[in-house]
Amino acid sequence: MMVAKHNLSLLSLGLLVLNLVIPPLGQAQTAYDIIPEEPTYRFGETMKFEAELIPAEAVDEVLLFLQASENTDLQVHAMTLGGSGNLSVEIDLQEYPLQAFSEVGYWFQVTSADGEIYTSPRYSFTYLDNRYLWRMISGEPFTAHWYQGDLNFGKEVLNVSLEGLRKVQEILDIFFPNSIDIYVYEDAQTLQTALDPGGQAWVAGHANSQLGVIYLSLPPGPDQRLEMERQIPHELMHIALSYTDAHAYANLPVWFNEGLASLAELYPNPEDQALLESAYSAEVLLSLDSLCESFPNDPQGISLAYAQSASFTNYLYKKHGQPGFNRLMAAYASGMSCETGIEEALGMSLTDLENAWKKENFTGLAVAKSIEEYLPWLFLFVVVLVGPIILAVLAFRNKPERSEI
Repeated sequence: MMVAKHNLSLLSLGLLVLNLVIPPLGQAQTAYDIIPEEPTYRFGETMKFEAELIPAEAVDEVLLFLQASENTDLQVHAMTLGGSGNLSVEIDLQEYPLQAFSEVGYWFQVTSADGEIYTSPRYSFTYLDNRYLWRMISGEPFTAHWYQGDLNFGKEVLNVSLEGLRKVQEILDIFFPNSIDIYVYEDAQTLQTALDPGGQAWVAGHANSQLGVIYLSLPPGPDQRLEMERQIPHELMHIALSYTDAHAYANLPVWFNEGLASLAELYPNPEDQALLESAYSAEVLLSLDSLCESFPNDPQGISLAYAQSASFTNYLYKKHGQPGFNRLMAAYASGMSCETGIEEALGMSLTDLENAWKKENFTGLAVAKSIEEYLPWLFLFVVVLVGPIILAVLAFRNKPERSEI
């Protein structure tokens, strides 16, 4: 009986804590009614919440709880109560940022003058980038959103998405969500302001698997279709990897994660091979084990890391195919390290595979480099040894013939 009472007390305490933080669903509040208005905001700047509190007497405090998703921090803001029961609070979105296109949940908590707490039902809205007038077209499982371009542009986005999804599923035995929203910005700078004003300046696309959203930057121009064929499948692979197994995704080496995404691209970056050959000739290639945990922070290092990851992953795919990649995914899903996982799945160490990749991709360059290095010695050999022989032959030929008596 003592154990039962103890467990009951713990249960009661737990329910009390939950009631303070999470609003009860569908439970009417009798002491106070809160009638909210639709939140208004200037994207990335400020957001205002207003509501009417009935009755407005005997109130000690009113709090607004705000949460963009289950995995983000809970925000709590004190509201101002006017004499007629008007509640309001304005939030600085630069200090308290929200993820663009996320579903934002919010609710109110009233503390009465005698200390009793009342919690409103939970409300929600989608935090859209309302700086633009978005157009929309759907074709399962995708919905494309854009603000620059005509209807044909939206159809192109859908068609490339479907083609990219087929490519993703050719590479890996992988699942995919039933619904994905794709938002297209006109340039990378505008995209970055939507994602994170303080984020990396090199980001041109991003996938958020929790929201089921892909963000793209596709500037108008002759290369727009090629960029579409590169960015969309790349981000689809990230979505699919996370959706299939979030634990495995979190444990993937960065070179493998980004290499897989690059492998899915319908139009690979044409500058990668030249970049790799230049780095090899200059002996500045990055070691694959240094790309297990992270990529460099500088733009030049990032470009080289992406190019190496794409080339090395493509080499592994040609040698081991989808079965090898499925084994590799399973190894990382089990928690194996970067080096242990690849040795377990493919039967070779990361270093040996890296050397084999270099041999296949740079043998011609190595030969040319060797010739270039030994060319001065070859010239010296000609001058020192072959030169005198040539002079002797010439001298012999020019020797005057004896006159016969």
